[in-house]
Amino acid sequence: MAITTDHTLVEKRRSFWDAGPLIFSIFYFFPLAFSWTQEGSVNLVAQLLIYLGFVWLYWQSIAKTGIALITLLSLMTLLCIVGSLATTGTSSLFGFVAFFCGFSLQGKYKVYGFFGLLISILFTSHFIIPAHTIYFLMPAICVSLGLFIFGWVTHRERVHRQLQRQSEQEIKRLGAVAERERIARDLHDLLGHSLSSIALKAELASKFAAAQAYEQAQSEALQVAELAREALSEVRQAVTGYHQLALDAQLHIMASRLKDKGIAVSLNLNAVEIDKEKEASLCFFAKEVCTNIIRHSDADKVSVQLQQTQQGISVEIKDNGSVKSIKEGNGLMGIRARLKECGGQLVYHTEQGGYFKAVIEVDL
Repeated sequence: MAITTDHTLVEKRRSFWDAGPLIFSIFYFFPLAFSWTQEGSVNLVAQLLIYLGFVWLYWQSIAKTGIALITLLSLMTLLCIVGSLATTGTSSLFGFVAFFCGFSLQGKYKVYGFFGLLISILFTSHFIIPAHTIYFLMPAICVSLGLFIFGWVTHRERVHRQLQRQSEQEIKRLGAVAERERIARDLHDLLGHSLSSIALKAELASKFAAAQAYEQAQSEALQVAELAREALSEVRQAVTGYHQLALDAQLHIMASRLKDKGIAVSLNLNAVEIDKEKEASLCFFAKEVCTNIIRHSDADKVSVQLQQTQQGISVEIKDNGSVKSIKEGNGLMGIRARLKECGGQLVYHTEQGGYFKAVIEVDL
């Protein structure tokens, strides 16, 4: 029989408050209130023992599932049937079994369990206490039906809440995975080119030293140190709180780096509205292009323009270098892929110097 294992009345362990519903078992003593003087001491003790036994079975059933739960529910039903010989108050106790059927059983077994309980009630009313059928049957059926439906609804609500929590946790997990992938990609974009250049320069320095060309070896070693410092600076910028600089701030930083290399920079930056992911893509585009200009171009003038139009937000970087052609390496390919993921594109040519443009569509 398929029975839930994750949605019992309590999720981990029983507590005092799990016994709260037993407050309604007070109806068990209603018949006794009207026949107190007519009851013998043996019958009174029997009623008390029946009630205490039922409470114990209820308490054991709270945190049980599977065959253990079925066994306890069967014992509770049997106790109600036998207890009807001592008092008709057991009509209220059948409802607790009905609640467990609606709450703890799965699918069609809920209905099977409830119908089994109804048969037990009918059997009790007709064969155990036929003289009190009217006073026993209707209350037992009405209470059991109401608590069965209540248990079923409670079960569905709890399953819904758990699925919602799982969905939220899955969203957080996927977000964390995406964030790790983004960080890995950012570090690759930041360090991939720099580390490749450092490795190449170090190999050249080693070869020059082996050939006793010490001046060339020293020059290459100095370039290695410069590349390492630049890479360290970029990593520090990225790691500081790992909050991406605003696009205009990033463009000002790159302009400052160009000026430090003796390149005149013209900035035309307009205010734009863009989300963080797209802004990060444009920031890395600007870093890659400006770094390539510093390392590979003989340009002495660069213009940078940031604007927002109906086509989207664009960053244009032009230089007056004498570049014949551009070979798209890992850096530009990475930027192109990043822009494509954000619904953008990369355009460049060398007709009148270097020209690079990144455009990302945004909702106006």
